Amino acid sequence: MREQQEYAANIVSSPDLVLDKADPGDDVAARFDYQHAYAAINAIRLITGEGNCIEVICENHEDYLLKNSTEKFIGTQIKTRKITLPPFKAGEMQVTNALGKFCLLDQKFPDCFESFDFTTNHSFWENEQSLNNLPWLLSSLRQRGGIKGLRENSPLRQYVEGIASNTGLSPQNVSATLIRTTVRGHAAEVSHIGSNVQEALCECPGVKELPYATVATIAKALVQLAREASAKTLRGPITELFTPGTDLKQAIDDQLLAGKRICRADVLAIIDRFKSGKPYEDINVSTLVTPSDAPSDLMIAFRKLAKGGVEAGRVINIEDRVRSFEALFLEWSRKYGVDEAKKRYSNVLAVVQFEAAEAHAGAEKGGEPYGSAMFGALAERLMARARDDRDQLHGCRPEHLIGAAGVLTQHCKTWWSPHFNVSEDAP
Repeated sequence: MREQQEYAANIVSSPDLVLDKADPGDDVAARFDYQHAYAAINAIRLITGEGNCIEVICENHEDYLLKNSTEKFIGTQIKTRKITLPPFKAGEMQVTNALGKFCLLDQKFPDCFESFDFTTNHSFWENEQSLNNLPWLLSSLRQRGGIKGLRENSPLRQYVEGIASNTGLSPQNVSATLIRTTVRGHAAEVSHIGSNVQEALCECPGVKELPYATVATIAKALVQLAREASAKTLRGPITELFTPGTDLKQAIDDQLLAGKRICRADVLAIIDRFKSGKPYEDINVSTLVTPSDAPSDLMIAFRKLAKGGVEAGRVINIEDRVRSFEALFLEWSRKYGVDEAKKRYSNVLAVVQFEAAEAHAGAEKGGEPYGSAMFGALAERLMARARDDRDQLHGCRPEHLIGAAGVLTQHCKTWWSPHFNVSEDAP
């Protein structure tokens, strides 16, 4: 019987209705998005003035180059890895190849590079001082100024000579590059980089006062700018390619290089384009908040609302409200810091939990199911609190407070019916 049911299910299944969890395509896209988002953060530095950068050049010799006001460059490579996998070790081919590429580039363009940067969303192995510990190896090399005087069995000497052998360069040339190389591990999921772009944006003058939806839109536009700069895109008047006497190949190369450059004016143009946003927090931010920023699984809340007899329209609507409240928490984090944001978040939840308990006490007297009556009573109470206690609620709108009720429901702090086993499907 079970085999017949599975066979029948396979017959009615369609590829557009079944999620292929083994398809690596979305993971690959997320890794590229991480690199583009990281480039966008560095493009934002063109506005904030951090690092004295004047230009970001994408996918040219390295993942991207940072050019400063002295005409020197910082070469950067981005490596991503699932956070559940082990940290990067110095001897891994992915690491030694990246460092070898730095060394070769340094020799190809002498005196052009101020430094090199190896960045990952993950982290670097640092359990002991050995050939696997890249931060220790690079730090030791900087302190010594090279490998001169080290014994042949020294891990540091062996590491430098290994890269020299792979690249065909001298150990002295390799040392000179590695001394100017830094490593940066962020120990975060690849998907978290999106909120980092928004946080960096809020350091730009006048941006942190903008509505969250506007900041999120600007952030996405800047990531898209970096994505386009990472592609082979011509940038310049088409007439240049048809001017008599022009070297067409050189003209195309010049426009391709221009397409890879992001300057301060490019970033300002995007910010200014979206600055005329609404003077309030948009409620429908489902397209602006990613699953890593807000809860995507609200099945427990849905089951509890359904068990209480709450109407389908209200149940479906609660997810947008939860996302809106979580987005507001992100905005508070960017404006006031994580500690203050957590304090505000907890204060709002405490107020909503009190009002939910009062609404529950009144509604259950009418007999089961009482979820619908409780929802109506809670909505009225929260509208009144939002109107009368705006300061205590940090300016939250009623929709944000309903979202807070959804969060409390998901975490079993608020019930819309007598308690039951939430692992079972609600009718």
